[in-house]
Amino acid sequence: MKIRDIGNICIVDICKDTISQTDVRKMEKILLQKPQIRRLGINMRNVSVVDTSFYDFIRSWYEKRKNKTAFFNTEIPVFLQFYVSKMDSFVNIYLDKNDFCSDKRLIVKRNLKLLKSA
Repeated sequence: MKIRDIGNICIVDICKDTISQTDVRKMEKILLQKPQIRRLGINMRNVSVVDTSFYDFIRSWYEKRKNKTAFFNTEIPVFLQFYVSKMDSFVNIYLDKNDFCSDKRLIVKRNLKLLKSA
């Protein structure tokens, strides 16, 4: 996991295919030391499995900061997990890092009707 700051934006690159409880604790410890963070973006490119402790962390981060976390480069299975668990009330999802940094082209509640016709 790599954490880097770009101005008042913090980007977390997850380098593994799973986000474990240990990763969540490490992320939380580092991020709590950065009170100046206005926006938090998590690169989900490699992630295929998400532990429930990660959901809890995102909810608590939202409650503490009153600021939505953003995910980008999210793979379809993980995106569907977020959709089913209604994480959209705690996170914003962007297509890629450029969209997140420029705060443009937010993916808002994709309509899953296309899956019905397949």
